[in-house]
Amino acid sequence: MTPAHAVRRRLVCYLSGFDPQGPAHYHQLYATEGARQSAVSGHVLQVGRRRRMAEHVAGWDVDATIEGGSVQTRYEFLRWDDIVRSHWPRSRWALLRTTVWASWQCWRDGVMWYSWQRSWPAFLALAGPGLAMLIWLVLLALACGVAWGLLKGVGAALAVGWLALALPGLVGLGMVAERRTQMAWLMRSLACLVRQGRGQTPELESRLDEHAARLAAALAAGGHDEVLLVGHSSGAMLAVSVAARALRQLPAQSTAQLSLLTLGQCGATLSRQPQAQAYRDELVELAASPRLTWLDVSAPPDGCCYALVDPCEGLTLPPAARGAKRLNPRFAQLFTPATYEGLRRDKYRCHFQYLMAGELPGEYDYFAITAGPQSLAQRFEQRPGVDDFRQFECFGGPRR
Repeated sequence: MTPAHAVRRRLVCYLSGFDPQGPAHYHQLYATEGARQSAVSGHVLQVGRRRRMAEHVAGWDVDATIEGGSVQTRYEFLRWDDIVRSHWPRSRWALLRTTVWASWQCWRDGVMWYSWQRSWPAFLALAGPGLAMLIWLVLLALACGVAWGLLKGVGAALAVGWLALALPGLVGLGMVAERRTQMAWLMRSLACLVRQGRGQTPELESRLDEHAARLAAALAAGGHDEVLLVGHSSGAMLAVSVAARALRQLPAQSTAQLSLLTLGQCGATLSRQPQAQAYRDELVELAASPRLTWLDVSAPPDGCCYALVDPCEGLTLPPAARGAKRLNPRFAQLFTPATYEGLRRDKYRCHFQYLMAGELPGEYDYFAITAGPQSLAQRFEQRPGVDDFRQFECFGGPRR
């Protein structure tokens, strides 16, 4: 076995972001996008049927021939979509309350101010829904004030007519703002993160412990050339917790190694909460662990992440700590200019590009990473990490 083809058997454990869609959706996404990437890059990729592997784990097998190497991968979807659905208020009024509460907590705790200083696109994603709602309420109050003035000065008929014109327009404006800011998804996700930071999600903590025990057992058992834990979006923070808790369970003499890939991370929304000390401790553990290879991938055009910001920023790390190697996936190189321009404008779509095929072959290839013959460390060994990205800072950035 040559170093270039060091992986023949791989276990991938995947944690999705805050998404009520479960393994059926992500299995279909992997199969469909994998076929598209194969057509572009010349991969041979066979994605097996989805099956239940444990109470909260589904998975499928992937047989691949990529870059001249044949690899068998077991891809496990670590479920928490049921917990997401329990934190998914459906009524408009419940969403309004969630938006007001989550936004206020983040302003009060300094998360918003840090985001504005460190990464203004992330600030817009966090603050945009609340600000859009505030503007909508001001416009509604103005419309009602005009109607009241008409009622007192002219008569009821004109006041009712004005409201009949104004209210549908405001409702339509609110719906457009909701779609443009992805308010429904962002605010539900943010509220869950605020509760998580405060220790108010015991069901989630229990699930993370369950997934960590499964990961630790896989690492201890061996049998795989690489065990790769992947977390996307909010799932990146969950992957940090699962990795830290799994590595704690390994005996001191264990030689097991874990690869961790975090994609589109928004970790500061959790780590910057004053009450989230347990999560900060897990970050420090991972940064200092000799058993871990950690690659953090985030794209500047992805407005729903802290692009190229160190997940451990602001923490006191041991002198020998390596932390995460940060890389830009360079989405622009994976598409024609016209296609990329459309992708760049669609922030929601861009946030999921990490898991999807490109239009052109390129260095970042999710399917080569998860089903190819090189380990995570080998694949990006020659690529220097991004250490000091400041493009999105305001007012000189926060203190580090």
